[in-house]
Amino acid sequence: MWDVPTKSIMETLDFLFDEADDAIVMVNRNNECLRSNPRAVKTLGIFPGSMMDKVLQNGQEAGWTTFISQVNPGRKVTSRFGLENPSGAAFQDIEVIGTVFRHSNDVILRFKLGEQSGVDREGAQAYHSIFRHEVNCYLVFGKDGTVRDVNDRIRHFYEMDPDHLIGRPHTELLKIGLSDKDIELVKQGLKKNGQAEFKHCFVTAQGEERFYHIFIYYEQNGEFIFASVRDDTEKVLLKRQMEHNGSLSAIGQLAASIAHELKNAMTSVRGFTELLKLSAEGDSVRYVQVIDSEMDRMESLMAEFLTLSKPTDQEDEVFDLHKCLGDVVTVMEPQATMRKVAIFMDNQIGEAAPVKGKKHRMKQAFINLIKNALEASGEGTTLFVSLEHYDDDHVVVAFSDEGSGMTDLQIKQVFLPFFTTKQEGTGLGLPFVLETAESMGGHLFVKSELGKGTRIEMLLPVHERSQAQAGAEGAAVLTP
Repeated sequence: MWDVPTKSIMETLDFLFDEADDAIVMVNRNNECLRSNPRAVKTLGIFPGSMMDKVLQNGQEAGWTTFISQVNPGRKVTSRFGLENPSGAAFQDIEVIGTVFRHSNDVILRFKLGEQSGVDREGAQAYHSIFRHEVNCYLVFGKDGTVRDVNDRIRHFYEMDPDHLIGRPHTELLKIGLSDKDIELVKQGLKKNGQAEFKHCFVTAQGEERFYHIFIYYEQNGEFIFASVRDDTEKVLLKRQMEHNGSLSAIGQLAASIAHELKNAMTSVRGFTELLKLSAEGDSVRYVQVIDSEMDRMESLMAEFLTLSKPTDQEDEVFDLHKCLGDVVTVMEPQATMRKVAIFMDNQIGEAAPVKGKKHRMKQAFINLIKNALEASGEGTTLFVSLEHYDDDHVVVAFSDEGSGMTDLQIKQVFLPFFTTKQEGTGLGLPFVLETAESMGGHLFVKSELGKGTRIEMLLPVHERSQAQAGAEGAAVLTP
């Protein structure tokens, strides 16, 4: 059961119920609708959040502004206006009565529409159609918490016919990831303020994150509760992508300044190390070797910094993705042999896969992916590298290892700069791979299960399919 507002507030609003046929609206001093009764919604198309100037006929804005300014505490003001609802139905010379709601200094408006005329009913039917097909999801609950009405957008959330939801309890419809505590907070907000607004992240059964903006509010007489649900997923993901791109840009600026300073210092250290080698004896030889090894690691780190961030002047070219992948597998085969890992390469599309981009960056991206997979693989396991068909315009390059796998949290963080699960990793390899794929209009996807392994898919657009076959290379097995 939903709680209703306090008795004192309801007594203040008693005049709203003198004539049930009237449209009643509460607005703030900025002409924004705060609350509206069913007649105002169905006939005039005024929802909470609507601006009142949207229902005024042309040329009446100045008169409306004067009218609202004259509505003061203790004074009831009456005027007449021509109105028009969103479906285009017009209402001429409608009497409007304004009074102040003493608890908030907002203005309560009564539109004297009288008995519904033919055009009134026609407008209400048209607006009902708008309600049904609104892009946001709208739900209407009774005071007992059961569903009284929903619009067609509900299919997006529940994959169910709207008519099947009528009469169901609110607890069943608010199961989109809301806990009992969340629902209780909503009830408290409704009881105290007459409305509740919050944002919520819901994870689907397929593991997809959806981000919703939910606004719940009372209809004037407390008999109905309206809920509006807006899907902000695309907006949230776009913001995340912009933040990600910003972090890569910041890394580029940082890398450029760091590389310049480190290069000078490393040149000096490397030179003195070579001199020490000439006179080193006993334990000193081992110490110099350690210095040499650490210098090599520092140079490798700098190279990854610069590869990730440095813009390249090389122009895009069209190249065969299968041949590029094969070249990299050949280069990485010795490392696989040393680790006792077999590499199985399969061209499932059976032909060339022309793509457009920077070939040398794609080779480096493949090297990073295979290197990561080999480091995650144990002896005697297999790394599967495949070129797969996705649709007529895209191909997938997949790297599947039989390593230890990742947790859900690690999967979410794997493309963040500096995030790594390896003791000596830099956390820059996969961000570079992602940036390379996205620069070619593609994307990366990660699937992983603890104890079973990880599969990374690179989705890329095909430039234009060659009619010539790549020459039945089929599958090749490279074993240690």
